[in-house]
Amino acid sequence: MGYLYGYYSEDPNFPDGVRVNVEAIYEPPQVGGQDGVTPLDDPFRSKVDMIAHGLSLERVGHIFTTLNKEKVFMTPEQLRQCADA
Repeated sequence: MGYLYGYYSEDPNFPDGVRVNVEAIYEPPQVGGQDGVTPLDDPFRSKVDMIAHGLSLERVGHIFTTLNKEKVFMTPEQLRQCADA
């Protein structure tokens, strides 16, 4: 699981004329398991956000991967985590 950092830009080739440009991925402390990932307390989150702000970037999304290629459904908790990103 990671947080995507980047910026938004105008682009008429995308819906609503806006696209997101991802410049970095930050992987916070976490514990992975068969049923997903559990984020841990992140003592560096505020520093990461401050550095990103200094680079004119903002948190624009959330990403995760899975080893289970057959069933790639997100749980309600995973959806909430993505929405909170």
